[in-house]
Amino acid sequence: MQAEANVPLAPLTTFGLGGPARRLIRIKTVEALQESLDYARDHKLATLMLGGGSNMLVDDAGFDGLVIKIELMGVEREGDMLIAGAGESWDTLVERAVAEGLWGIENLSGIPGTVGAAPVQNIGAYGAELKDTLAWVEIFDSKQGTVARLANEECGFGYRSSRFKREGGVVVLRAAFRLNKNGAPNTTYKDLAGSESNTLAEIRQKVLAIRSQKFPDLSREGTAGSFFLNPVVSAEKAAQLAAQYGEMPQYAVEGGTKLSMAWLLDHALGVKGMAVGGARLYERQPLVIVASRTARSADVQELAEKIKALAKEKLYLEIEEEVRIIS
Repeated sequence: MQAEANVPLAPLTTFGLGGPARRLIRIKTVEALQESLDYARDHKLATLMLGGGSNMLVDDAGFDGLVIKIELMGVEREGDMLIAGAGESWDTLVERAVAEGLWGIENLSGIPGTVGAAPVQNIGAYGAELKDTLAWVEIFDSKQGTVARLANEECGFGYRSSRFKREGGVVVLRAAFRLNKNGAPNTTYKDLAGSESNTLAEIRQKVLAIRSQKFPDLSREGTAGSFFLNPVVSAEKAAQLAAQYGEMPQYAVEGGTKLSMAWLLDHALGVKGMAVGGARLYERQPLVIVASRTARSADVQELAEKIKALAKEKLYLEIEEEVRIIS
């Protein structure tokens, strides 16, 4: 195990922004993970687990602690189940499932990041969520120093959330997905309507095409995808906003009514094209903040704060970031 010093974090995130980590360790085994946590304790360093860096924004000052880069690899197949190490690319796993004729995660094609981060966020897109197919996760409890296997129902999944995100102290080591050789297209999302006769490969290509229209090219600009969560409000609050904005999309979900933050940004707040420095709302999808190669992390954070303030002032809505701010 070797700790690297003063490591730039920008190249390790999809935003491509932010300062360095005081220390960074790349781990490929559970033993190395325990050693890295011991190292952090002995040197009194805060820790940050890093996968693909696709859902975080690092502050310009960087992270004054130990970044543990999860590089646990390997993919196995047991019947119609795929089991993948936390460091594997999520989209590469989806690609393999599609190639092997396994239905269940094709609608989650094109999502950047790693397998280990996917359950933490309960990633979702186009009518599907990770919790729909997850069989179990293998985790390392950093407080107990033990490895355990948790079934789907023990993960506390919610909208872009899980017990891992809420509680902390747990590192995902592997995840298993229960897929299906005899599946059918999930076309509940409007952009996929009419795809019932499509093959797995065709569904994947359609999802990738939709994503390419809504998200920027990461080789040219940085982003972490959707920056804000869709707010879940009471039925009374939804009715109040609907009375003011008659065409506002709303969806009944567990715990209330989910609103389309993208629609509110475009039609209620009128922030299309808003920019601060090198950061701006993406022209094709207002939920997405993009950063030019000359942007600073502070630009993104200031833009996000302006939008949050507008939502509070005009809509009386407290909106939350989906992206983690690391400082």
